[in-house]
Amino acid sequence: MKRLRGKNLDTQLKIELESMIKIGYKLAPISRSTLQRRLNQNSRSTLAIKHRAEMIESARLVQLEEAGLNIHGKKKRNTLKEQNERLKEQITELEKQRDALIEKLAMIVNGAQAKGYNVEEIMMPIIDI
Repeated sequence: MKRLRGKNLDTQLKIELESMIKIGYKLAPISRSTLQRRLNQNSRSTLAIKHRAEMIESARLVQLEEAGLNIHGKKKRNTLKEQNERLKEQITELEKQRDALIEKLAMIVNGAQAKGYNVEEIMMPIIDI
């Protein structure tokens, strides 16, 4: 297998960093040693060149930020604004799920009525009186 060098190494490094960010911090934490193994490099100094080291460090910070960790890898406390945004996103997702379930239930009821079933009698156990 041919060793990566120069521009080829830079492009492969960028691709590998993007995939590691997508995979996430828990499964693929970004560090020089893991990248060295993934890129099949023997020399540690290959990734210590200034522009490559900066690429690795910035990707590591992005990965930590997405995982909700500080620069030392410790869990950071979310600000109230971040918590509110996350909760709003959860609410909208849950509302979409609720609407989809109501739509499916309506389709089931319409299908049962079309077949001639007494839907009110069938639905009695779930209706609050």
